Amino acid sequence: MLPDEYALVAGNGRQVVVDAAGECGRNAPYAGAYSADHRLLAGIETRIGETDSGDDEWIVLGREIGDGSIATTLASSASGAGRGEQRAWLLTRSFAILDGGISATVALRNNTARRRTTALTVTLTPDFRHVFEVEEFFARRERPNRSISIGEGKDGIELAVSCADGVVRSVAVDADRRFSGTLRADAASLAATADLAPAAETAFTIRLAFDDGRSSASAVAPAPATRTGTETDSGRYAALASAAARALDALTLPEGVPAAGAPRFLAPFGRDSLVVGYQLLPVDAAVAERTLRFLAARQGTEDDPETLEAPGRIMHEYRRGDLPAVGDSIRRPYYGSVDATPLFVALYADAVDGTSDSSLARDLYPNAVAACEHVLAELDGRGLLSYAAHDHPRGLAHLGWKDSAEALARPDGTPANGAVALAEVQGYVHRALRRFAPLARRRGDADLAARCDRRADRVAAAFEERFWLPERGCYALALDDAGVVDSVASNQTHAFWGGLGRDDRVTRAVERLLEPDVLTTGGLRTFAASHDAFDPLSYHRGSVWPHDNSLAAMGFAARGHPDAATEVATRGLAALNRYHTAGAPDRYGFPELMVGGGDGRATVGTLRHPDACEPAAWSAGSVFAFLRHA
Repeated sequence: MLPDEYALVAGNGRQVVVDAAGECGRNAPYAGAYSADHRLLAGIETRIGETDSGDDEWIVLGREIGDGSIATTLASSASGAGRGEQRAWLLTRSFAILDGGISATVALRNNTARRRTTALTVTLTPDFRHVFEVEEFFARRERPNRSISIGEGKDGIELAVSCADGVVRSVAVDADRRFSGTLRADAASLAATADLAPAAETAFTIRLAFDDGRSSASAVAPAPATRTGTETDSGRYAALASAAARALDALTLPEGVPAAGAPRFLAPFGRDSLVVGYQLLPVDAAVAERTLRFLAARQGTEDDPETLEAPGRIMHEYRRGDLPAVGDSIRRPYYGSVDATPLFVALYADAVDGTSDSSLARDLYPNAVAACEHVLAELDGRGLLSYAAHDHPRGLAHLGWKDSAEALARPDGTPANGAVALAEVQGYVHRALRRFAPLARRRGDADLAARCDRRADRVAAAFEERFWLPERGCYALALDDAGVVDSVASNQTHAFWGGLGRDDRVTRAVERLLEPDVLTTGGLRTFAASHDAFDPLSYHRGSVWPHDNSLAAMGFAARGHPDAATEVATRGLAALNRYHTAGAPDRYGFPELMVGGGDGRATVGTLRHPDACEPAAWSAGSVFAFLRHA
């Protein structure tokens, strides 16, 4: 998603995107400081000297991402013939995520044999546009009128705007040393003097406190996402597990739930967070609990055709900021997901069974009942859970995890249309009903428990009758209004995890999925390469998704195929490890998807996908699921 020369640091629901020179520059399209779905600053530019010397006079030595920080070190270009004069300055630009905002530091070292005096300048360019208006990330749309003010604040400089939702968003600026300020209509500059003896160093740090309109009342105290998991991981992939834990921590929002990913999706997504909850459940059940509580607090209570809210339904995406508030976005939250609700019920049941904390069972039981009732009410006459495209200018055509416009197709490319019943969704429903029925029975809801069991039986029978493809030796991708979408795809592996599929047929399907047209060095493709519509660089029709493979490994193991689970898990780990160590050492790694290349040696060139968000929470979470089966 970000071009190779860019990188980012994230934490506490905030992110800073920098260019190749470590600059958060106003002329670098993706760069900026983002928080609560707004790009508060388009530029945080650092300069040495009295004039703009330009980055072409600096040589980048390296970039490093730490815990909540990113630093880029540069050397000045050659100046003079003498050895000591060749690189007069060593410059480090760094950004760090703070509790209430971020900090920006410019550090300077004098490499010459004489005393030198210069100016350190940081120029701030406010933006305050919603992330949906950043054209490099999303389709172009009209910008609402926002009047930005730049002036003196209580402790320094303040950049502020009154947004279209009536909320004043601001950035308060102060520094760790005396500075002079220059205020313009479009930017503010802070300058300090550096007087450096030979080999001496100095730094100029400014702190940017964000008032981004986020309600503190909705936040819960977050905990590190996977620290307990890293304590138990050892061996070949210990470093990868630690890196995955750091990525998950960086994506953990102030509410304590994992965001889907960065840079575009630094927001809560129901399906994504629930999958991460499952991936980490054996090593850190707190992630599942915080996710369940967050989603329960935003569960649907009424019918709204614009956002697809319905009583008991679990949200898909929750965006903040002024665009949703003024009706220029339906993500406020948006409930356009067919699978988040059954996944919520299933994870609730499994989390309750897997923890001794009775408060989760007690507190969220009414929410689980409402979600379960919604699922039962939505099952169609075939006993399956299906969806239709959301007929709204900003709605989604597909409501499963493969939600891109061309995600679902027959082998020849004919798209799925009408009411679509996805293979994996039936597995989620089956798991939800089977796991929830005993809890309902223990709570005295005998009627609900009986209905869950009956409908689970019916889902299983309908899946067996309608999805099996005897000529292909596996289950279909989906059903639609025209019949069976008879593509060989990865979706069925989630259904196996959910308990669907006759044992003998699952065995055949597993064997089919391990054939070379599906299995790659990075794991299972989303869509078989033997189909005419296969595209290894597509988003969902031939690419490889780590989270998809983690559920496949979990499903293979649960259905008695540990060798197949190990095959998928080890390939997934090897690909993520190769990507992380060789492909992007100055990034978090853990892209949401990879290229569905061949079965040769995994290289970064055969893995890196140009449209992948990086990091993605469920890709980092995949490491912990893979490690259980490798």
